[in-house]
Amino acid sequence: MDTNERLRLLRSLELFDQYPEERLKALASHLEPLTLEDGAQVFAEGSRGDGLYFVASGRVRITKRLSGEGEKDLASVGPGDCLGEMALLDDIPRSAGAYAKGRAELLSLKRADLKRWLQSDAQTAMEFFAELVQVQSRRLRRTSAEVALLYDLSQLLLTQVSGPKELLTRALDRVLPHLEGEWSAEARVYNRFEDEMDPAARRGEPLGPDGPEPAPKTAADESWSDEKTLALVLRAPKRLLGLLRFRAQTPLDDAKRAEAARTLGAAARLLASALENLDFRNDEALRERLRTRSHGPNL
Repeated sequence: MDTNERLRLLRSLELFDQYPEERLKALASHLEPLTLEDGAQVFAEGSRGDGLYFVASGRVRITKRLSGEGEKDLASVGPGDCLGEMALLDDIPRSAGAYAKGRAELLSLKRADLKRWLQSDAQTAMEFFAELVQVQSRRLRRTSAEVALLYDLSQLLLTQVSGPKELLTRALDRVLPHLEGEWSAEARVYNRFEDEMDPAARRGEPLGPDGPEPAPKTAADESWSDEKTLALVLRAPKRLLGLLRFRAQTPLDDAKRAEAARTLGAAARLLASALENLDFRNDEALRERLRTRSHGPNL
């Protein structure tokens, strides 16, 4: 990546888009290119932060270790985004890890190099840290919105429902108010006897046929059919459970699609677990009825 390409990348970032070209040229000379394959580590949770990274191409997952539950994706960042900037504020271990999601090209900037750049101009330093606070504030708002959605869904799962269709119908009404902008949605429940997806609920414009449709045959749990429409397959470890579709009213860019997939994917995983538990309880109740009919009630 030559100097002009590095300058264009810096200008695409909220942290640097207000600076004149001569100031950015001095900073661009310190950027070091880094190419990562899928799953490669950018930095580990708990490691000492020595700088920040800019995404030139591809995507990077930001993850957090959860006690007894493995890792949870907190965010997915793409071209024009930066990550690891908290290392500029505190000399403490990183609070999350970062891993390439597919092939990714990054530029790294060491804290010492950025510090020298900022020390050369007091006004530059003040503007930089003011913008850094704004970036962190926006990220916090997005995380808070996801937490609110998952809490709302968890409250629904504490209530009694008659079956999978009622659960998914009520879930759509909980999820849609938390999404930014206007969205349509539909939910389908897997019919294991016919190997097809039966309609459960629809909100807004149609996203699929009015009646049953064939069960998905792909292994992907999430997929975008276009710039507005996301499909989420709900699965248990050994069987299909359901399907959710969401469509935004207007096309979404890469960053907004990644954010929607992360948020709605977390909701889908919660609902898949609830459907699996519901199926298990229904199967147990059916087996108990069959035992009672075969042997009579226990006296």
